[in-house]
Amino acid sequence: MTVLGNRALGRATLARQLLLDRADLPVHDAVAHLCGMQAQEPQEPFTGLWSRLRAFDPAALSDLLTGRSVVRTHLMRRTVHLVTADDIVAWRARHDAMLRQRVLGTYRRELEGMDLDELAAAGRAVMADGEPRSMAELVRALADRYPAPAPRALGEMLLAALVPVAQTPPRGLWRSRGGVRNVLLSSWLGRPVDPPAPDGADPVGQALVRRYLAAFGPAASADLRGWCGLAGLPAAVAAIREELVTFRDERGRELFDLPEAPRPDPD
Repeated sequence: MTVLGNRALGRATLARQLLLDRADLPVHDAVAHLCGMQAQEPQEPFTGLWSRLRAFDPAALSDLLTGRSVVRTHLMRRTVHLVTADDIVAWRARHDAMLRQRVLGTYRRELEGMDLDELAAAGRAVMADGEPRSMAELVRALADRYPAPAPRALGEMLLAALVPVAQTPPRGLWRSRGGVRNVLLSSWLGRPVDPPAPDGADPVGQALVRRYLAAFGPAASADLRGWCGLAGLPAAVAAIREELVTFRDERGRELFDLPEAPRPDPD
């Protein structure tokens, strides 16, 4: 099996990330290709896209946010990402269990014994009117029903895990400041989140593997999990293994990749 050294892997990643040379891509297509962009700091995607695209105009990304073609929301690893509307609709349900577990990892004691499905329904009912709300406002609306948990624990569980929401502009616009205000994702986009596959198959997981490799490969299964935080993806890798090519890295790990993806000469 071919061994790819660190230099070869670095060049491949730079190529996939559009960082060897600026690309002639529309902003929306670049965000989709990158499988979303880290956006904890609201201005980070602008710098990231300027680094990757020729003639990047920050207004183009702001227009996509106000036009609801891209959204800011919690997703990979429970961090805020900028993702396309199509991707968040397709991917959100696949991340539900991971998001719950990540919040419980921080607030398990505060949320012990709570019926999370019931809490999710209560949160959705409050948000159903379409009014943008801060975390504090949502927690206050539920305070009489859920007086025991610390407000931060309750708010994080609701908005980072249980209730699919989008963070509304002006949050995330170019050179704009605005607090985090949330609306139901389905209300913001005018369409529901895709439900999980009913038959136990994992088409979303398999699609995530392909998309991740296109943007970050070649990579090991552990790299994939480190990126998205999802368990169960080795099964998705196994399901599409015949589509992939394999390598080893200098540590002996098995790496997967798409056959036609760029792997520039390390020199």
